[in-house]
Amino acid sequence: MINLKNYTILYVEDDKNVQKNIAEYLQRLFKEVLVTSDGKEALELYKQYKPDAMLLDVDIPYISGLELAKEIRKIDKKVSIIMLTAYADQEKLLKATELKLVKYLVKPVDLESFKDALMLMSQEIAENCQDFEEIDSNFKWHKQHKILYKNSQKVSLSPKEQTLLGLLVQNRANSVSYTTIMAEVWSDEFEKEISFNSVKNLVSSLRKKLPKNCIVSVYSQGYMLN
Repeated sequence: MINLKNYTILYVEDDKNVQKNIAEYLQRLFKEVLVTSDGKEALELYKQYKPDAMLLDVDIPYISGLELAKEIRKIDKKVSIIMLTAYADQEKLLKATELKLVKYLVKPVDLESFKDALMLMSQEIAENCQDFEEIDSNFKWHKQHKILYKNSQKVSLSPKEQTLLGLLVQNRANSVSYTTIMAEVWSDEFEKEISFNSVKNLVSSLRKKLPKNCIVSVYSQGYMLN
């Protein structure tokens, strides 16, 4: 199992006793455990925090676990999901197969089966993390969606900041020249004369949203990402 301490899981369960026990177990494994009792709030938490994994009970208020997973799959094909249910309903099992779940577990779940499911989840997270570039322990960059996250929360970037950070990540440990930055970031303004001050101001703005000393100046060349 990979170290899950770098990842966030959203756990949805309306049985308070079960919720308490499993949440405490998950807190020993994951960096952060988001806990709620209903599907409506779970969807809001997902949109706000974009967790790496989800553990969903099927029978929860407002939006069922299956409907919740279905909604999330419309916008996120890769988040790892384990589903829990109190009974083996064949119809629900068939629906669940369409949702690309890590595992569908029938409660009460024994500890070994739960550990096995988490092992599979950790392997899937590791595969999915190829889409991310870790900037430091708190910041990560989604290379495909071009989104910066700080502790699982989206960081607001302007389109130019987004393009610049993508360029720096793509060329990590190598300097990116002023002219390359100008050509890539201001590609839609090719008729406009871009000054070095424009580049410096953009870098200064982006630095404020990243860890200290993350972007370094390379004398007479440009910038690079540590």
